[in-house]
This record gives sequence, structure tokens and C-alpha cells, in this order.
Amino acid sequence: MDGRTTLYPMVQFRKDTWEIDEFDCASCFLLIGSEKALLIDTGVGLGDLRGAVEMITDKPVIVVLSHNHGDHIGNAHQFEEVWINPADKEGFIHSKMKDMMKQYPAQMAVRQKGCFEGVYKMFRLYPYDLNTDLKYTTEENLPVIHDLTDGMQFDLGDRIVTAYDCPGHTAGEMVFIDSKERICIAGDALNYNLGVSSQPLERTVRYLKRLQDMSDQYDAIYNNHHDFRALGAPLDKDCLPNAIAAMEDAISGHIVPVTIPNWFGQDLLLSSDDKVENPMGRTFIQWGRNFVGIDPENIKE
Repeated sequence: MDGRTTLYPMVQFRKDTWEIDEFDCASCFLLIGSEKALLIDTGVGLGDLRGAVEMITDKPVIVVLSHNHGDHIGNAHQFEEVWINPADKEGFIHSKMKDMMKQYPAQMAVRQKGCFEGVYKMFRLYPYDLNTDLKYTTEENLPVIHDLTDGMQFDLGDRIVTAYDCPGHTAGEMVFIDSKERICIAGDALNYNLGVSSQPLERTVRYLKRLQDMSDQYDAIYNNHHDFRALGAPLDKDCLPNAIAAMEDAISGHIVPVTIPNWFGQDLLLSSDDKVENPMGRTFIQWGRNFVGIDPENIKE
């Protein structure tokens, strides 16, 4: 343990299957087999993730990363080696991700209190200190990085976990299906607030439909944020079909931009029709409870 807090909210929601909540910043999943364990994502870098994992299991831990965004690779430096899709390997560390690693926990701290910094400093909702508990992955502390490819399997002894390409949120976004517990860990490939502007929309929906076609292999989908679900609970069943339907509607030419909440406290108008500047680089459309951020200029493969 490295002196940072290990007091993460966490829950064992299936046998030997844990969701570790990085103080509302991101979720990491720990799947434990008879011989090895698999850790999916490493959060933004807030707290001693490795220390928390070692409190749960003493088995060797394989670390896989769903994609290269800063809120999923932050504590990668705590491990000797990690696996990530080659399409996301090139931009593993760059200035934008480092900014996210610094700013995201502070933004979440504001949301946790429902107000601004003064009260947060007076009363801590969670047992961490942004000044001492945040340490993120940099060029100087990179682990060994291995290629994670479509169909790659990780044998944990009595448990097989298979990685699958699911590009859209990033070019190298991956999802993971655990055949023993029949769960899918989706990273940021699926959520009710989903950004998929990095890839042609036709490509994104093709892979989401493939994931839907594999539903005989899993009973529930968990994503690596629990902002639209309870800790340890899966996404509702409508999330995947709604996301697909929204994208297919946009591909057919029906794109109606909508205003979505800024989950940190104020609305942002996200519209391409009236030329409003979109700070996220996305135009959001809605289908049911789903908001999907797309690039209207990047539809066709």
C-alpha cells in the first residue's frame, strides 16, 4: 500500500465479483478466479487502488483497460503491466488526459456536495484528500503496455473472460464478457449518457448490434460508471436497444439535437442547427431515456 486511502465504496455483487467505486469518479471491476484475478480499468488515480485490490484477493492480478480516457487509466501506474487495444495505445498519455485526471475528481467532489468548494472543504463526503490521494499515470511511471485484441481470452482458472472490440466512444473501446457469471463489463461503450463521436456512427452501431447479438452469453451489462445505476446493479434492459435505435435513426437522416443536463449542475445547449458552440464536440440526440452524443459529419463508414 502506498499511503493513499483504500476506503473505496465497493460491493461484491456476484460471487468473487466486485465493483470498486472510485468515489463516484469511475468504477473498476475485479473478477476473481481460482488461480488469477482480472481488474477491468484503474479509474482516475484517486486513492490506492492496488492496496484495495490486495485487501480483497492475494491472487495474481491481470489489468485490462477498456479504453484510454483519463478516468479509466489513472492508477495504471500502480501495476507492472496492463492490456489495452492498440487503437488506444498511441494516445495513452497526453495533455488532455492529464487535465482530465486533475479536474475530474474536483468536479465530482462538487457534485457530491451539491454546492461549491467551501462546504466540500468543511465536510468530506468521502475519505480522501484531493491534495494527497490523487496520483495519476504519466510518461515517467508508465507500466508495460500489451496489445488487447478482439476475442482475446483471459483464463482465471475456473473462469474465462473474453475481450471484444466495441469502438465508438474511442477507437479502441473494449467490452468484456465473463462466461462464468454471465455478465458483460462495457467500459464506456454503453451508458444512458453516451458519447460516440470518435468513430463513424455506422461502425459504432454495427459493433453495438454485435454486442446485442451476443446477449445469449450474458444476463446483465455493467458499465464503468454508476451514475445511471446503483452501485453493484446493472444497466436497465432498455439501455442497449435504445442506444442502437437512436443511432439508426440518426443514420437514416433524422437528427434532432437536444439540450442535455450538465451533470455537474447546469444545462449546456448542444446543438449544431443553430451553430451553438459545443464544448464537448458532440451533438446530442435522444431516444427514450438515452442521450447519445454523435458527430453529424461522421456518419458513414
